[in-house]
Amino acid sequence: KEYEIACNWKVVCDNYLDGGYHVPIAHPGLADGLDLDSYRSILYPNVSLQTTNAAQGEASASRLGGEAVYAFVYPNIMINRYGPWMDTNVVFPISSDRCRVVFNYFLDPKHPKADDQEWVEKSLADSHQVQVEDTNLCADVQLGLASPAYGGGGRYAP
Repeated sequence: KEYEIACNWKVVCDNYLDGGYHVPIAHPGLADGLDLDSYRSILYPNVSLQTTNAAQGEASASRLGGEAVYAFVYPNIMINRYGPWMDTNVVFPISSDRCRVVFNYFLDPKHPKADDQEWVEKSLADSHQVQVEDTNLCADVQLGLASPAYGGGGRYAP
């Protein structure tokens, strides 16, 4: 699956790396399945890991499994693990204000629901919903970055 987003590729990476702060507001469906109080970030020189537990009762009911693990590999690769699912996202710059994110999905063939087409389709639809929400959020951030109000920047946002 591919998503073309009206933003600089670094906006997508920044959105991914925000430590889950936008999840409760931007992704209500995903947030309902996660125990965001357990959210943790672990930083390495070229990799960051973010982990969180699934909300109580979610482990067997959804695609999330027992926990979510998000890995960012500098500068543009993301690897997400939700229970039996793993997906990779690679961000490709198109121009200074457009990028393409390419997703690949992998499902553990030994998972009891791996052959349940309805469950698989629902899981992929849930993921797509998060991507649509992030696409809109990142495009809005790009509009803000391009606005006159942002001009001049500062110490942390030149």
